[in-house]
Amino acid sequence: MLKRVLKLLLGIFIIPVCIGVSLGLYEQLNRIKVISYYHQKYFVIGIVAYLVVHAVIFKPSYLYIFSHEFMHVIATWISGGKVTSFKVSPKGGSVSVTKSNLFIALAPYFFPFYTIVITIVFFTANFFLKGGINYNPFLFAIGFALAFHIILTVDFLKIRQTDLMHAGYLFSICLIYIVNLIIIGLIFSLLFGSVTFKEFLMDTYFKSKDIYVSAYQQLFL
Repeated sequence: MLKRVLKLLLGIFIIPVCIGVSLGLYEQLNRIKVISYYHQKYFVIGIVAYLVVHAVIFKPSYLYIFSHEFMHVIATWISGGKVTSFKVSPKGGSVSVTKSNLFIALAPYFFPFYTIVITIVFFTANFFLKGGINYNPFLFAIGFALAFHIILTVDFLKIRQTDLMHAGYLFSICLIYIVNLIIIGLIFSLLFGSVTFKEFLMDTYFKSKDIYVSAYQQLFL
């Protein structure tokens, strides 16, 4: 019971960071007045394309389940553990590992697997072809894959996931939200010159700090 209460309090404690990172990202995105850059529009087209696929054609749940379970595998290897079984089906998946921690439990919700794969493939090909790759298909694919990750992550979080019980449901949800917004901020800083990742992090820090200070003053002073 005490452990459950502590997890709940920890989740409540980081809510100001959720607010701070939201406000920080909003301010950075507000600098993008018009999608006027030739290349960047392909990123937006990729996002829209996935929304159409998801809403009109089908939800690629199997691909998401595979990436979800595989990220558990990668996180386990990074943490020094071993994988004893790996199962994926259209109805769900499971991974049996010899080690468990917060990183292993939440890694699939943090990192957009297909976005990372596309980026590695593109820059590897671009290196060997000495910069001869067209950026437009890459930007379209990044937008498509990022939208896929975010929308299906939200979709799957509607179901109470056992992965989130490791550190408490509220804390895990908040942490997933914070990390995903940081990744979005990083991607947008690479695509749009008016978005600055360092300023985004600083805004997040100061806005979160202001909320903590204000809450402390209200409660104790």
